[in-house]
This record gives sequence, structure tokens and C-alpha cells, in this order.
Amino acid sequence: MSEPSAARGPRLGPYQLGERLGSGGMAEVFVARRAGPRGFSKRFAIKRILPQLARDPHFVAMFSDEARICAALSHPNIVQVVDFGEQDGELFMAMEYVEGVSCAKLLRTVASQNTRVPLGAALYIAHEVLRALAYAHSARDESGRPLGIVHRDVSPGNVLIGRAGEVKLTDFGIVRSDFIDRRTNPGELKGKIGYMSPEQALGSEVDARSDLFTVAIILAELIMARPLFPGRSEIEILSRIHDADLGVLERHAAAFPVELMRVLRRALAKAPPDRFETADQFAEALRLVARAAGLSLSDGELCVWIYELGIMPKQSGLRPAVAEAARPAPIAPRLRAVPSDRPTEPGILPATDAHYRLEVPEGREVGLLGTADLIELVVTGRVARHARVIEPGRKPRPIAEVAALGRITRHDAYAFGDTTEHPEALRPSALPSMLYALAARRATGLIVARDRRREKRVYLRAGAPVLVASTSREELLGRRLVAKALIRSEQLGLALADVADSGAHLGVSLVDRGYLRPAVLVRELQAQIEARATELGGWARGEIAFEEGRRPSQEAVPAARSPAVWVTRLVRHQLPPRAIDQALAVLGPAPLAANPTAKFDLDELGLDAEESLVLAAAIGTRSIAHLVDRLSLAGTSTEVARRAVFVGLSSGLLVAPGWPG
Repeated sequence: MSEPSAARGPRLGPYQLGERLGSGGMAEVFVARRAGPRGFSKRFAIKRILPQLARDPHFVAMFSDEARICAALSHPNIVQVVDFGEQDGELFMAMEYVEGVSCAKLLRTVASQNTRVPLGAALYIAHEVLRALAYAHSARDESGRPLGIVHRDVSPGNVLIGRAGEVKLTDFGIVRSDFIDRRTNPGELKGKIGYMSPEQALGSEVDARSDLFTVAIILAELIMARPLFPGRSEIEILSRIHDADLGVLERHAAAFPVELMRVLRRALAKAPPDRFETADQFAEALRLVARAAGLSLSDGELCVWIYELGIMPKQSGLRPAVAEAARPAPIAPRLRAVPSDRPTEPGILPATDAHYRLEVPEGREVGLLGTADLIELVVTGRVARHARVIEPGRKPRPIAEVAALGRITRHDAYAFGDTTEHPEALRPSALPSMLYALAARRATGLIVARDRRREKRVYLRAGAPVLVASTSREELLGRRLVAKALIRSEQLGLALADVADSGAHLGVSLVDRGYLRPAVLVRELQAQIEARATELGGWARGEIAFEEGRRPSQEAVPAARSPAVWVTRLVRHQLPPRAIDQALAVLGPAPLAANPTAKFDLDELGLDAEESLVLAAAIGTRSIAHLVDRLSLAGTSTEVARRAVFVGLSSGLLVAPGWPG
């Protein structure tokens, strides 16, 4: 959710409007910013009544009711309303801004990719929505009187998933409550087609059990990745809802735990008395399902998976770029023990403790440097581990003697420039075959790759990368977190000071200080490791070696996926098409066949649906050119077809005369 126009948009009260996020039947929502003194700035979601409805008493009353109801609700799983105002007769409410995706977008994405939401993630989403409803259904006013709230619009578009895995229910625009006057006439249909209870579809009176029915619809669609009540028209959909037709769910029942199907059948019962009585009962049933399946109802699985899906916004846009003048002065390039691919640029960290100098060859001194600068120089190999540090009032001493920096310099992950045995030329077209072979035999050891400008050290455990050190500053964890606005540069500076004092892992310090949630840290560490490792696919030349059995001297992060998946991603996202063309050129008109001794199953390679179809079609074809021509008639691009065949051959899933290895 970016906001490119936020700085120039119109104002509504104290809020500067930016990008419009969406529009419904009664209101539209914008991202907005409210500025304050001394650089204070905070984003909100501004919901305002549609201009054409601003004078309609019925809609004005409904909009006001929503604001009053939401003002009475304060729960971590409910989007908070923090302000309600009027400007020139135009009503608006300010809500907390949830940066992330809606469950509706999530469902569209998994359907388009022909995949499903992991069971643990689906259960967690439904469970968190039920927590919100349990609170709303039992809410009372200041005098202790029940508010009698029924949401009536629990649908995927109103379930938001934030960057840290938080799940929030929003849009109480058509809420029914004893707290407000009746706004819906008998028989009037309120809600979204496809996400109604049978009684709601009839326009009958509803209670809290209607909301539970719609939560069950969402859960069923999450695990199936298809509509629970499909239809070619609204009438057909409403008819299926009225009959509580669970035919679609029953056709997929064998794929899901028996306990889950039992819970869904009860929650989706046609008659309200046959359903769960309360949201708490439904939530407890989901906890039992998760326990029986060995799953944890936490944001961990959801966070990792949703970022892998690629739909979470990459940057929050919370802060403007730091002015160049405010950044520390650049470190001289000659300090680097390993040459960089570009001039050393200014850092992103405030040099609050800039009192160090470095003694470099020819008797010169460079500085002033802060602790964060020193750490960054060490972990990217830009300063030799035997370099000497000068502090005010002290004699020069080796960098290894500066507090915890000594412990960092002793980690073999940062031993850039060390001699490696039996290095081979790094050829992009042959690299995937080497990496798939390591993944196939679940190898443990160290890959060292270097060229004239950079070096990368990839530790494998059972064939998958678990720790990667690199001379590229852009790949550092702290820089990634700041660039994605998950932390601020000031917070990173404080955490790095902890690292310098204690030698603790940066991520541990960030969690201990409350800057990151543990699930977010694990997700970002895994993403950083994969990004660092797959970047090897973009190298055009250099040398590479594998040292069997080498393990890191520091804690590594468990791999998140099959060991072959990262290699497939390297091919898909980093390997230049010309490298693939170069490798396939040796085959000429050779036929393709399935390898009877393949080390991988198709689903272990992490292929998408189109790539899988290419490999299935490749078996028995008389040549790659013939295959490409045939698939092009079905709409598959030449690049995708050739890449999929290359993956099949490199991984050993396919064989062809003349293919090396």
C-alpha cells in the first residue's frame, strides 16, 4: 500500500489525504498522514462518506453509527477508530492504518497460483477473526449494558493481515446493535453475496451465530482456495447459501483432517441452533483441531508463507529518504580487504558514538567512525581483521580487542579472503547443476564464491542455506529491515551498540528491545539468507569451491523449505536467460525423457504450475525446439518453457543425450 500522492493530496481536517485504498457502497477509504510538531508524522486510514451520499440522512446515520460503535471497541484484532470529524458537511473517521493485504487478495492470489493456504495459517486467520468477534459480540457500554453487536459483513475484504502477521477485522458499516436504531428494513439484504448466513440471505433477523457462519465460509475457502458457494448468478449463490449446500466442501473433505471437517460442518449448519453458540466455542474447537494436527496457532507460519507468496508490500513508505547531508561521511574505498562492486557509499546509521579511527596502510588514519560503522566494515570484509583501531586517549590496538568486535572477527563466516582448496571456475550455466547435486545429497558444508569485486560464503545444512555472509552492504540484515521500514535507523543503531557490547546476534537485540516480533525476525532472517544465496545466480564469472563438512561457528537459521527450492528460485529470479540458452544449445535436436533415477520429486523443486506443466509435456518430446513450438500454441512463453526444461535437466528430473553430468 504505497502513498505516492500523500504529500500533495487534499486535506480533510488535520489529515493530508493520499492514495485511495478502496471504495464501497457507502464510503471510500484513503491513506492519510497527520503531521505534528518537531517532525512528528503518523499514517492513518481515512474513511469518508461518499460525496453523493453526504446529504442522505439514512447513510449519514449509518456512518455515524459505525463511528460510535467502533469508538466503543478496543481490541487487538479490531481496526481501531481514533477520530471522527466533519469538514464542510463531509463526515469522516480516522482509523489505524494496517499495512498489509486483505484476505480477499490472499484468496485471489492462491487461486491464481493454483495453491492453497497452509492449514496452520488458515486456522490462525480464522481464530483471530473469532477473537475479534468474541469481543464485539460481548461488548458492553459504559453502564455495563450489552451492546448486542452483530457485524453482518464478515468477509475476506474486511479481514486484514498486517506485515507482522496480525489479523484485524474492519468495517462495521452495516453492524446491527441494540445500541443504535434499526437501520435495515425487514427483508432488506445487507452483506456481501457469497458471505452470508442462510437467515441473512433471507433478510431475516440475525444474531451472533450469523457471523460465525461467515467465518466458517472464509476458513473453508482458505483451505480449498475456491468459493464455498459458487454460482453463475447472485440468485444461484443465494440459493446455495439458503440450502447450506456444502457440496464443494464435501468433495474436498478427504484432503483435510476429520476433526476440521467436523468443526466446519457444525459451524456451517443451516439452522443457527445447530451451530456453535459463541465465537469463543468456535475458537476453542479450532485450537483443538490445531493441537491434534501438531500445529501452533501463531503468526509464525502465516508470516513466512505470506511473504513467500509475494503479495505483502515490500516497503511501508513510512519515512522519507534520509538526506545525504545527515549521513556519516563515506569510508575510503582503500579500507576494503575485499574490493567492492561500487564505491563505498554513505551509511544509513546515525554516528552517535563516532569516536573511532582506523589505522590504514601508509600510516594514515581514517574516521571518525561509530560502533555501527566498525561492525559493518568487519562483517562485509571491508577492513582486515588485523586492522588497528585508534580511540581518544588510547594507543592503537587490533580491532579484535575492541569489546565484542573481537568475537565478531573470530566468526569464520567473515573470513573473507581466506584461501580455498580446489576452486573451480564459476560458470552460470553449470552453477545450478552443482547446487542441485548438493541439495540432492543433503550436503553440509561451505560454498565460497568470489570474483575480483566481491565474495560470498554460503553455509549449507542438509543441502539448504542456513547462513550466508557477503561483502555486499545492501544484503546486511539491518539495512534490509530499515529499507523495508520494519525498524528505524535509530533503533538499528541502538541494537548494534548492544551487539558491540555483548556480541549478541543483531536479531536477538532487536527482539529484546521490542523493535521486532520473534516471528518477524525468523521470517526476515530466512528471507535474507535466501536472497543472499540466490544472488549467486547473477554472477557472470569468478571462482567457486565447496568445503565439505564446514559448519558455521555462530548460530544458523533453520531452512524454511526443501533444499532444492532455493536453487530453483536462483534459476527463476537471478540466472540470465542467455546462460540458459548457452547450456541448452549443446543439446541441439536431442529428445527429452524422464530420469528413472531422479533424486527429486516434482513437488520438491518449488516449481510453479506453468513450469510443472512444461516438464510434464517435455517427457518424450523429440527436441526442445519442438516442445517450445507446441507449448507456445497454448500460451506458454519461450523463456518459461526453456527455463523449466533447464531446471528439469539441471536437477536430474529430465535426461537428454549430450547433457553434461
